[in-house]
Amino acid sequence: MKIPSLLQDYKKFEKLAKKYDGVSESLNTSSEYFLGPATIVPLLCFAETNNIHEIITHQNTYDFVNRVLNHRETSTTKPFVNLPKTRKEFIENRSATEVAEKINSDYGGYYAIHDICSELIGNIYNHTPMEKGYAHQGYSFAQEYYNAKKLDICVMDDGLSIPGKFEEKNKSFIDDCDAISQAIIPGVTTAKDEETDIRYSRGHGLSTILSLVIDGNNGEALIVSRQGCLHITNDDYKYILLDNKDIFKGTLITLRLNKNPIENYYDILELTSMRSKFKYEI
Repeated sequence: MKIPSLLQDYKKFEKLAKKYDGVSESLNTSSEYFLGPATIVPLLCFAETNNIHEIITHQNTYDFVNRVLNHRETSTTKPFVNLPKTRKEFIENRSATEVAEKINSDYGGYYAIHDICSELIGNIYNHTPMEKGYAHQGYSFAQEYYNAKKLDICVMDDGLSIPGKFEEKNKSFIDDCDAISQAIIPGVTTAKDEETDIRYSRGHGLSTILSLVIDGNNGEALIVSRQGCLHITNDDYKYILLDNKDIFKGTLITLRLNKNPIENYYDILELTSMRSKFKYEI
């Protein structure tokens, strides 16, 4: 089974969202017979923002979309989760751990899955906390492609975005892609100490998570934040400035893992050097 790349999945979202007329209460996705997490998660965020109450689907995706909308779990689909609105709920409900424990640990290993979920979900509360009005929605979703032996983990918020947070903190950057590039450098943060919680905020960092996926698992990664986009496959990476200003808000991170353990797991966790090979260059 050949599945689209994460970037191809995301671009489907842009195509579908741009067709929306701005007034209808329905969104037509019937042209697409396959929808991945990097399509459906931003699409559902877009639907909620625009008060869209119906999603018209292709017959091949009808059951899948209904499972997602109803937060139903199957052996390969983990529930589409609306993340808690407050940091307190997030910590008390062990939200990241609960998400991680539902995901098949054959993809990278239990500890890697837990690190990935804790980092990606925790970042929302550390950098764009919903209780402070930086974001209104936060989502997580995981999809296993059994025949292809691949797993997608997707986390999104509709918040300030990485470049937006840089602007708020008066950090200089060239454009939205450069902001993403700077954000994945170890040690770079826009969160104040009082805004973070040690149980979730001082983990391994986004750069290490990318190392686990790309170097340790030969996987794939997609980061979309405001109009910036970074797509990584193996050792190839591409920065793209997107035309999504009117349809996308916040940050979307999707990681694709292969069905094998992560090699050199502990060596990667100890890696602290800057991932210069993912540096943005105009």
